[in-house]
Amino acid sequence: MTQYIGNGAYCYANSTAMLLASIGEKISPSTIEVLTGVGLGAMWVDDLLYFSSWAGMPDNGISRALRILGFEFEEKYSQDGEQLPIRQLKQDLQKSPVVLGPLDMGYLQYNPNYKNLFGVDHYVLAYAIDDEYIHVHDPAGFPFVSLSHALLERAWKADKVFYRKNSYRNWVSPLRTSSPTAEDIYHQATAFFKSIYKESQEYAEKENKLYGKEAITALSDKIKDGNVAPHLIGHLSYFAFSVGSRRSGDFADFFRPFNKRLSDLKLGQGNLLGKCQLNMVQNNFHNVSDALMELACAENEFCEELLK
Repeated sequence: MTQYIGNGAYCYANSTAMLLASIGEKISPSTIEVLTGVGLGAMWVDDLLYFSSWAGMPDNGISRALRILGFEFEEKYSQDGEQLPIRQLKQDLQKSPVVLGPLDMGYLQYNPNYKNLFGVDHYVLAYAIDDEYIHVHDPAGFPFVSLSHALLERAWKADKVFYRKNSYRNWVSPLRTSSPTAEDIYHQATAFFKSIYKESQEYAEKENKLYGKEAITALSDKIKDGNVAPHLIGHLSYFAFSVGSRRSGDFADFFRPFNKRLSDLKLGQGNLLGKCQLNMVQNNFHNVSDALMELACAENEFCEELLK
C-alpha cells in the first residue's frame, strides 16, 4: 500500500502532535488520529451521516490517545455559564502550549470561510496570549494567527457543537511516564476500539438510532435517486468522504503488522470512500449509492472481525 501524505481534516490530531512536539516527542498525526478511535463506525446526527461513533468523539479521543501513548497530562474544562478562564489560560501557557477544543469554527474570523462554518467543531494549539488576543497555530492552514478574547470566548463555549460536554475544554503539560511498545499500543488501542463499537451499538439500540451498516445503508437509499439536499452533498463531498478515506488508510497502516484481515478491510473501505468522493463531485448519485452499499457490508465485516 502507498501511504497518503497531504492535507486532511485532522485538526485534533495535528494539534495534539504539535503539543507533543513542544516537549520533543515526534508522533505523527496519523498515529494519533487512529488512537483517538474517531472514524470507527457510522452514525446519523440530525440529517448528516458521519463515519464515526457516539462513543468515539474527539474530546474523549485525545485523552485516550495520549494515555495509550504513555503520557500524563492536564485536561481542564469549565461548567456551562462560567467565565472565560483567561487567568488560568495565561498560567498554563507559561508552562506549555495548550490544545483548545472543541471550538466553533464560525467564530474563527481569520478563516476567510468562517461565516459558513457555524456549528462546525475544531481544535487548535494556543502558544501565547496577551491582554487582547490569543495566538494560535490552526492546523486548518493558518499558523501564527490571533483571535480576540471576545471571539475566543464565543468559539470555545462551542454551544452548537453537538457532542460538547462542557465549555473551555483543553489539554496542557504532557509528560511521558511510560514507553509502550508497538504491540502494547496495539492491544490497548484495539480494546478501546471494541468498547467504542459496543457502547455505540448499545446507545443506538436504546435511542432507536441507525448505526454502522444500517446507517450507511440508509445513506445509500437516501441519495440513490439523486434527490439530495445541497447541504448533505456539501458535507459528504467536502468532508465526510475525504476524511473517511484518509482515516481508513491510516487504520490500515496501524493494523497491518498485527492483523492483516483488519488492515485489508480498512484499505477496502478507503478505496470505496474514494470512489464515493469522485462520483459525488460528478453527481453520479447512483454510483455513489452502489459504492455505499459495498461500504456498508465492509463496515459490518470489519466490526465482526474486530469483536471476535
